[in-house]
Amino acid sequence: MLRAALFDLDGTITVLTLPLDAMRSDTKKYYIEHGLPPEIIEPADGISSTRMKAKEYFFAHGISESEWERMEREVDEVLSRHEGGAAYNVRLITGTLEVVAEIRRLGIKTAILTNNGRHAVNIITKQLPLENYFDIIQTRNESPNPKPYPDGILRVLDKLGVTVDEAVYIGDALIDAVAAQRAGIRFWAVATGETSKETLLEAGADMAFDSLRDILPVIRQLVS
Repeated sequence: MLRAALFDLDGTITVLTLPLDAMRSDTKKYYIEHGLPPEIIEPADGISSTRMKAKEYFFAHGISESEWERMEREVDEVLSRHEGGAAYNVRLITGTLEVVAEIRRLGIKTAILTNNGRHAVNIITKQLPLENYFDIIQTRNESPNPKPYPDGILRVLDKLGVTVDEAVYIGDALIDAVAAQRAGIRFWAVATGETSKETLLEAGADMAFDSLRDILPVIRQLVS
């Protein structure tokens, strides 16, 4: 039985406009400038994998919890500057909210889980009526750990009062696939971001679609 649909934001609900390459580069630059050996980071590492490697390294070398929390706040500020700029230019993927409205009409709860920060999401919700379509909009700042950790998904499910077997996570990126697998929730991929359907299926997506519109027949079948 399907009782809840969780969505990523950028590339899934809204057009992907984040300067991801710059965000990844600045994240790596920050940690290297604070003592992370450059050879630990690989070119393919994104924001989350760089953060995970940095955390492991710094704690292995005696950093205190408070020092790490300070670094986390500073990295968050770096990312928020990039996200804030993109947020003012936010655009919905065509037909997205109509799809979400139909999902809700079928009696399914809806939520957004994004690795964007609260600052950027507040800018976005002033421009788009997302709060009218989603029961919960959770950012990385309200998640114990950002994707690819499963923590955010599990916290949203707890707030909605549903189990992993009663929900699906819908996203456009490899990081979404990993987070869903770790949470034990179904993952449906949409090729509306930076990753192809083939790559998302290889990463473990249960199903992959060209757009959110294509998800509706599957959902109707599950609730019929």
